[in-house]
Amino acid sequence: MRSACRTLERALCRIELGAAALAYAAILLLSLADIVGRNLFSATLPGGDLALRQIVLWVALPGAALAVAAERHIHLDPMNLAAHPRWVRLTAVPFNLAAAAVCALLARAAWTYWRDEMQYQAPDAAWLAWLGGILPAALALLALHFVLRAVLAREGAAT
Repeated sequence: MRSACRTLERALCRIELGAAALAYAAILLLSLADIVGRNLFSATLPGGDLALRQIVLWVALPGAALAVAAERHIHLDPMNLAAHPRWVRLTAVPFNLAAAAVCALLARAAWTYWRDEMQYQAPDAAWLAWLGGILPAALALLALHFVLRAVLAREGAAT
């Protein structure tokens, strides 16, 4: 079970890293095109600013999932830094499961919001609404990562 969870998590991390890298490249290219367009042609890409705002989520949210996979998501918490290793081991499973539940609830709410947004989106701006699909997808991935962390913590405590 442990190796299957690790394999799944590694595969998810590769996909998330690829998505974040592609999104980052898209941000750079869109920004460059916007700068060149404004300075040379006094024009910008239609919807470019809105697209850039959405694509930032495509960098940040997979990055959050990568932080969970690397167990680096709560290391700034002073309580966590001062915690005894035994306490961290005892609380890893319930804390990860609680975080997974919160992320799952948020993913469900984000899905409902995104579905409604798609339903009432103007036809010429539907592509922008599709970019917003990262929110429910990333929250679901975060929930999955937290469940994997809980399973790995439980398996680690059992050995």
